[in-house]
Amino acid sequence: MSDTYAAANSMHVLQVDDRPLLDETVEFPDSRGPDSLTLTTTDRADSALDRLEGTAIDGIVAADNLPDRSGREFAEIVRERDSNVPVLLLTEPESVASDAISNGVTDVFRRDTAVARRDLLANRIRLLVEHHRSTELASRTRQQLTELAEQSSELLWVFSGDWTEIQFVNSAYETLYGRSVESLQTSPDEFMTAIHPTDQDRVIQSMQRVSAGESVELEFQITRPDGEQRWVRAKAQPIVEDGTVARIVGASRDITERKRCESEHIAEIDRPDAPVDAVPDLFYELDENGELARWNDALAAATGYTDADLGPMSLTALFAPSDRETVRQGIETAFSTGETSFEADLLTADGTTVPYEFTGGRITAADGSPLGVVGIGRDISARESRQQALEQQNKRLGEFASVVSHDLRNPLDVARGQLELAQIEHDSDHLDAVKRAHGRIGQLIDDLLTLAQNGETALDSEPVPLQTVVEQCWQTVETGDTTLELQTSTVVRADPSRLRQLFGNLIRNSVEHGQTPHTERQDDAGEQRATTSLSQSQRPAADLTLTVGELDDGFYVADDGVGIPAGERDTVFEGGYSLASGPGFGLRIVDEIVDTHGWSITVTESDAGGARFEITGVEFETA
Repeated sequence: MSDTYAAANSMHVLQVDDRPLLDETVEFPDSRGPDSLTLTTTDRADSALDRLEGTAIDGIVAADNLPDRSGREFAEIVRERDSNVPVLLLTEPESVASDAISNGVTDVFRRDTAVARRDLLANRIRLLVEHHRSTELASRTRQQLTELAEQSSELLWVFSGDWTEIQFVNSAYETLYGRSVESLQTSPDEFMTAIHPTDQDRVIQSMQRVSAGESVELEFQITRPDGEQRWVRAKAQPIVEDGTVARIVGASRDITERKRCESEHIAEIDRPDAPVDAVPDLFYELDENGELARWNDALAAATGYTDADLGPMSLTALFAPSDRETVRQGIETAFSTGETSFEADLLTADGTTVPYEFTGGRITAADGSPLGVVGIGRDISARESRQQALEQQNKRLGEFASVVSHDLRNPLDVARGQLELAQIEHDSDHLDAVKRAHGRIGQLIDDLLTLAQNGETALDSEPVPLQTVVEQCWQTVETGDTTLELQTSTVVRADPSRLRQLFGNLIRNSVEHGQTPHTERQDDAGEQRATTSLSQSQRPAADLTLTVGELDDGFYVADDGVGIPAGERDTVFEGGYSLASGPGFGLRIVDEIVDTHGWSITVTESDAGGARFEITGVEFETA
C-alpha cells in the first residue's frame, strides 16, 4: 500500500488491537535506518480496513482475537487487497500459530512475550517492514532493467562467466534466432547450435577470450529453425569481480541486409566487364599478395594520385600511419575468413586524411585457392553529424542510467546497513534471503549500467513502411481490448529499430494511460504519481481506439482516451513524467528518437478528445 522505496525517517504501522501494546511512537536510537515507528491504532478490524483505503501503511500488527472478527480473518482480507504489505499476528500462548502463515499472515509473535518485551515486538515489526521494502526495491529494479532492455531492437543478454547459465535475455532473441527465450533459459548453449559450422570455431575462440577477461566484437552466420540464414554482429564484455569473470554482458544485432547489399555490390563490380568507373564508391582489387591490382577512377579522385602514381605504390602507403596495421589485419582477415570490414583514414596526396569504411571479399579459383580480394570503400565523413546526434542520445541515456544508479543504490546501501544490524540481533533464514536479494539488486544495477553503455553506434536510415512497423509493435505491446486503426500506407526514411521503439512507446502510452486521470507533481525531484490506485492505472484501457495516420510532412498517433491536460503538454517529454506509477521515461525516449532523426514532435488533443502526438519534418520515400 506504500509505493515509497526511499528509506524514510519513520515507518507508518497500523496497530489493530483492543489491548494495544505499543505507543503512538517507538524510537530506535541505535538504528542506522528508520529511527522510529509511527503507529495508528484502532480496536476493530472493520475500522482498520477503512483506514487502509486512504492511508499509506508500511506494515500491520494485529491481535488474533478482535471484537468483530479474528485476526486471521482480517489478515486474509488485507491480503486480498495487497499481496505484499507485511502483517504480524499477535497470538495467545495456547494458540496454534502454524496455520496462520497460510492465512495471509507474514509472521507471528506471542502476546505474552510482547507484553514482557515490547522492544522485541517493535524490532520484529521494523525487520518485517525493511524486508518488505527490500523486496519492493528488487521488483522495481528488475522492472526498470526489463523496460530498458525491451526498448532496444538489439538482442541484449547476460551469461555467467563460463557461459553455462543465461541470467538475462530480452525478447529480441526470438526475433533474431527464431527460438523462444524459454528454450534458451533451459539450454543456455542452444544459441551455439544455430551458428553456421564454418563460424563455430571462431565464435568458440571469441567466447574463450571473453571468459579470460577480454572484450570482443565479431560477425557470424546463424541458421534459424526454418532454414533461413542470417548474419549477426555481436559484442561481448566481461564483468570482473575479485579478479574473476563473474558475468558476460553483450548485445547482438541482425546485419543480414547490410551483408546482402555488400555481396551484391561486390559481385556486380567484380565482373570483368563491369563499368567500375561508374561506381561512386571506391573500388579496389588486390592480388594474391594483397597489393593493388585494379581500381576505379574514384580512388584516384579521392587520393589525388594519378593512375601512374597508384600503380607502383604499396597498399598501406595510401593510409595514415596509425591505421596501416588495421589495414594489414583487415586484408589478412579477408584471405583467411573470406570477407572483411574495417575503418581507416585514407591519406591523400596533399597529406590530408579522409575517414573511410572498407568491405571486401576473397576471390577464389575453381580449385578453391585464393586469387585475391575485391571490395569497396565508402567515405564516412558525413557520419560526424550522426555522431553528434548519437553523443546527445548517449548523454540522455547516461542521465537515465544515472537516475537508476543514484535512486536505487542509495536506498540499497541503507537497506544493507540495516540488514547488518538485524543479523547481529537475530539469526534468521529470512535475513539470509534478504541478503541474497540485496546482492541480486546490486548485480542488476551493474549490468543495467553496462548494457546502457553499449548503445547503437549510428543512425542507419532506410525506407521503412509505417504500416509494417506499427503492426509489428502492436504484437509486442499488451493492448488488451484496444482497437487499432491504420490510416497510412506511406514509407518513410528512418532507422527501423528506433522507429519501432517510437511506436512501441506511443502505443504503450495510450494503452496504459488512455483512461488515467492527469498527474500531480509531488516533490522537488519531479516524481509524479497518478491520482488513481496502482492497480487501476496499470490495467490496459478498455474500449480504447488508437489511430495511426499521415500528415503532409509526417504522421500522427492518436487515441480517444482521456487525453493530456493542456497545461501539462509542454512537460510530457521530460524524464520522470508518468501518468501511472512507472519510471516515466517512455515519452522521453520518444523525444530522443524524434530529435535524433531531425524531426519535430508536438502533443495536442485528438478529434475524439484524447491524446494526439504529431511527428513532422519526416522524409517520405517515393517510388
